[in-house]
Amino acid sequence: MKGHVSLNLGLAAAILLAMVGAVLFGETALSAAQYGQALADPASGPGEVLWQVRAPRAVCALMVGAALGLAGAVLQGLLRNPLADPGVLGVSATAALGAAGAIVLG
Repeated sequence: MKGHVSLNLGLAAAILLAMVGAVLFGETALSAAQYGQALADPASGPGEVLWQVRAPRAVCALMVGAALGLAGAVLQGLLRNPLADPGVLGVSATAALGAAGAIVLG
């Protein structure tokens, strides 16, 4: 049981580190002073970059990853097959058919 707790804490720390990295690093390099300005005044230029672009993108990526992980776990539990993937039910083929139809029909 102790192994599970340490694994969960390690994974939570990795997620937190990834979120901090996603917010701190981006196309536009910001200096330490600009980060301070962004934290003090969210309406400033660096604040807009940090809170209107990077933070929502990082949160969205976290939520999409969590949803995909949950969907995979539900699929494996539903089929009682630890190797189940979307191809088992034809999800991938149906998505390709929908994409091809959208391309053909414009």
